[in-house]
Amino acid sequence: MGIRVALALLGAFHILGGMVMIVSPDTWYVTAPGVTMTGPYNFHFIVDIGLIFVASGAGMMLSLRNGMAAFVLAGAIWPALHALFHMLLWTHHGLPMDARIAFAETVLVAGVGLAGLALAWVHVKRNGAI
Repeated sequence: MGIRVALALLGAFHILGGMVMIVSPDTWYVTAPGVTMTGPYNFHFIVDIGLIFVASGAGMMLSLRNGMAAFVLAGAIWPALHALFHMLLWTHHGLPMDARIAFAETVLVAGVGLAGLALAWVHVKRNGAI
């Protein structure tokens, strides 16, 4: 049951973050650590990514229902790919020097994304979905 709850909490985290991106993309753009350094504000792009995070989070929250393990894994894939992309950028640019940006990158993007995929994988293996 612990893995299911952890996946649901990570799913809620992704839904909340995605909803902020959808409802207030301009606020998200200026308050998410390091985002303004990646390029100019793009309403369409931010809302698109917010929708992806909401869908991923919803898939992960399905861990609370029996028989939905495959959806959990599908929901965990986007945050994990997002994490891997950020990690690839570190190989080119190094870790951010600003502590807030480094925390956001390592814990909130990479840590959460990869932890979700690892938990989803264990969940589907235990439930015979793959």
